[in-house]
Amino acid sequence: MRIRSPKDFWSGIFFIAIALGFIALARQYNMGDMHRMGPALFPTTIGALLAALGLLIAARSLVIDGAPVPRMQARPIFISLAAIVLFGIALDLLGLVIAIAALVIVGGYASREVRITTSIGLAALLIAFSVPVFVWLLGLPIPLWPGE
Repeated sequence: MRIRSPKDFWSGIFFIAIALGFIALARQYNMGDMHRMGPALFPTTIGALLAALGLLIAARSLVIDGAPVPRMQARPIFISLAAIVLFGIALDLLGLVIAIAALVIVGGYASREVRITTSIGLAALLIAFSVPVFVWLLGLPIPLWPGE
């Protein structure tokens, strides 16, 4: 048996591994039945669906020619992680508005084709969505600005 699409094969294996993790973690809870669903039923069902999708993708890689696995790029991974950590730190110290702006602008540099005007526009759009939804509608106690 020859793998004709390594990218699809490893994507399918990754999906299956994540699904097995979901199912394994859900085993510590009561499954229940369809009339009285327990807390393990939903993650187990989602895990089974994800495993089926992974199996389908991995099986497809044996039939259809596809792209090889691309070389791993460290820059996007590290910049994305740094942006997420910066968001977590800035949220408490500087508030939601500045934290979102920092996340989007720093995270944009994970791509080599970054344009600062695009990042600023995306940050403004995300702020305009997040503040009304999370702070006003859901009433989460998130400070908007420093010192709140």
